[in-house]
Amino acid sequence: MIPIWLAIMSALATLYMTVPPSPDQSQFDWMAFISTRGQPFYVGSFDMNWPGEMWLHELGIRIFGIHAWTWRLTDFLLMACFTTSGAMFLSRSGWHLASLVFLFLYPPLYISAGGWMVGQRDIIATGFLLIACALAIPSGRREMITVLTAGLMVAVAVLIRPTFMSFIAGLIILEFLPFKARELSHISRAARSIGFLFGFATGIGAAVLSGLYLGNLDDWYQQSIEFSLSVYVGEPAQDWRVTLYTLFIQSWHWITSLALIGIGFWVRRDGLSYALMLTIGAVATSAVSFVVQNKGFGYHLGGILTMLVLCVAVMFDGLVHWRRSSNSKVHSTAILVAAILLVLAGTASKIINFKQEILLLLSGDFGPSADYGLTEAERLKIIDIIQRGNRPKEKVLVYGTNFELAYRAERLPSHRFTNIVIDQADPNFPPFENWVKEIDSSLKQTPPQYIIFSRKYLTGPIENPIAVSLDRPVLGLLVGLLAESYRPVFSNDHVLVYAQNDLPN
Repeated sequence: MIPIWLAIMSALATLYMTVPPSPDQSQFDWMAFISTRGQPFYVGSFDMNWPGEMWLHELGIRIFGIHAWTWRLTDFLLMACFTTSGAMFLSRSGWHLASLVFLFLYPPLYISAGGWMVGQRDIIATGFLLIACALAIPSGRREMITVLTAGLMVAVAVLIRPTFMSFIAGLIILEFLPFKARELSHISRAARSIGFLFGFATGIGAAVLSGLYLGNLDDWYQQSIEFSLSVYVGEPAQDWRVTLYTLFIQSWHWITSLALIGIGFWVRRDGLSYALMLTIGAVATSAVSFVVQNKGFGYHLGGILTMLVLCVAVMFDGLVHWRRSSNSKVHSTAILVAAILLVLAGTASKIINFKQEILLLLSGDFGPSADYGLTEAERLKIIDIIQRGNRPKEKVLVYGTNFELAYRAERLPSHRFTNIVIDQADPNFPPFENWVKEIDSSLKQTPPQYIIFSRKYLTGPIENPIAVSLDRPVLGLLVGLLAESYRPVFSNDHVLVYAQNDLPN
C-alpha cells in the first residue's frame, strides 16, 4: 500500500504545484524572502498576523529556494505529515480501516479545496491540532513526552492562528472528564494537564525569546495587537450565512453528509469518547475562530474540512463493521457500495476542476496557471523587466497584492510597510503619523526602481493624483513620485507597473 500511496502523492504534488499561491501566500513568500536577507518580520515587513505561518514560508524558501511553487510544495509536504498524523489518530482511536481511508482520501480533497482555502493559516493550524490530537491519545509508552509534544503542537497552531487559543483550554478541560481511554494512561490527569500546559508554554516562550533576540517584539505587538484591535476590526467583509451555505451546502455537501453519518457510527460504538471529543473540539476551535475574526471568509473555516474528512473515513469503517454484523448482507453491501461510488465521484469531480492545470502539464510547461489578474507569461515578462533593470541595492514597491512579482524577482521593498492595509489605518491611530513619515523618508532615501500597482486598490485613474489618492496618504506619496521620474512599462486590466525613467523597458 505504501508504494501506491507514494505514487499517488507524487502525482498530486506535481498537480498541486501548478496552483498559483493566493495573494496572502505570496505576501508571506515575499516577507520570508526579506527575512532571509537579514530584515526580520515586522521590522523589515509589515503584517498583522502572528509569525507561525511566516516561519513556515521561510523554512520552505531555505529548503527549496525561491520559486513560484515553493510554498505549494512546502504546504503539500506539511499536508502529508498531517495526513499520516490523522491516520495515526484514527488507528489509536480503534478505527484501523478508517486510518487507511483517510490516508488516500484527504490529499485529493485537500488540494482541490481551492487556492484560497488550502495552504492558508486556518487549515494549516488545524493540521498541527490534528498532530496534537494523535499525541494526546493515552498510549502508555513515553506518555509524558507525547503529552508535552501535543502541547507544543497546539502552541505552533496558535502562533499561526492566535484565535485557536481555545483548543488548549479544551484539552485541559477534557482531562477532568471521565473517559474510558483514561484506563490506558500511565500518568495522572494532573500530570497530563501540566504536560500539555508546559509544552504549550515552551512553544510560546520560544517565540517570545526569538522576538527578543531579533529585536522585533515591540514591532510585533504594535502591528499584531494594537493595529489589529484598533484598525483591522470592523464590519464583516462577507455575510457569514452566505459563507456557511456556500461551504456546507454547495461545496462540501456530500462530505458533510457522510461525516455526520461517521459521527453517528463513532457515538454508537464509543459514546462521547475522548477521541471523538478531541475531534469535536478541533471543529469547535475553527468555529470560535471564525466568529472571533468576524470577517466571514470561507477559508477561516478551512480546518473543519480536515475533521469532516476524518469522520468520512470513520463512516466507511463503521459501514464495513455494520455490514459484517448485519442480517441483510444485500442491503448493507448496497449501501457500502453506494457510499464508495459517491466518494469516488465526488473526489473525481473536484480533481476534474484541475483541467487547466492538467493541460498545462501535458503541454510540457511547469509553472503556476493564470490567476489573480496575470497569466504566467505576463508574470515572467514583468519579472524579466525588473531583473533587467538591476542595480546595487535595487528596491521595488508593491501597492496592492501582486507580491509574487517582487518575491520572484528577488527584490527588497523600498520601505517596510508592505501590506496594503497600512493605507486603511485610521489617522487617529497613535503610531500612524510616524509610520507615514517613515514611509515618506524611506521613499526619498531609497526610491523604488519599480512600483507595482494592483488596479483594484486604486481609487481613480492613476493619471489623476487627486482622485487616486483621496483618503489614502501612502498612495498619495506614490502618485507624487510618479509625476517626477517614472513611466509605465507594463499595463493590463489588473496590474500596472512603473519604472524609473532611466531604467530599460
